Amino acid sequence: DWAWKKVHTYRPYIEEVKGLPNTESSKKVKKNKGNQKPGAATAVLKVLAYLAPRHTEVLQGLATLQLSNSSNSVSYSILRDDCIKKMLTSSDTQLRNIIKELSDHNIMGSEKDDQGIEQMFIPSTIPLQDILDWKLNQPTI
Repeated sequence: DWAWKKVHTYRPYIEEVKGLPNTESSKKVKKNKGNQKPGAATAVLKVLAYLAPRHTEVLQGLATLQLSNSSNSVSYSILRDDCIKKMLTSSDTQLRNIIKELSDHNIMGSEKDDQGIEQMFIPSTIPLQDILDWKLNQPTI
């Protein structure tokens, strides 16, 4: 006989957000076109260690698409089609939930272009190659 109780610590996520750039709004990630901050890459890799593997695979898929695209952003429909093709997600709702969590961690951002098409991107403060090189079960930095 045992009892299960859901207990929250309500502790802040200090370690994972220490090196991320400060943003005015937690809902919007700014697309920086400047120098990369070395602390941001370390913080992102720590966050990747604690995320579900599917989230990391979606992020790596976006990084691959973003590197192959010269505009540094990818339309949502292209990302969705790529994730379905790789069997990472099976529905729009699943992908939206993953994107929301990654956006909450300031690892992924979105904006609408001139035609109103939603564009997804990884901010330039995060090196794309570090995300692509990251492997599951890798010790954290």
